[in-house]
Amino acid sequence: MELEEIRKEIDRIDNDILSLLSKRLELMPAVAEYKLQNNLEQKQPNREKKLLAGKIKLGNKHGLRKEYVKDIFKRVIEESHEVQKEIMKK
Repeated sequence: MELEEIRKEIDRIDNDILSLLSKRLELMPAVAEYKLQNNLEQKQPNREKKLLAGKIKLGNKHGLRKEYVKDIFKRVIEESHEVQKEIMKK
């Protein structure tokens, strides 16, 4: 496979990742509304710990380093909190 072909495949995968991240964030208003209606705290450390542990375990099965997966999902969680915070402060 030529380098340009490899790069095109990488670009396609990157586009898929961005699309999926966007779809994930689109769900945050519904999460925030549920939390508001059910008097739940925005941040839920136990849920975050379970989520991170599960993603690290799954990442490991795919040959991904723990730190890599942890860093990615910590940032994903932070961005989710930012979206929720905007909705919940209204």
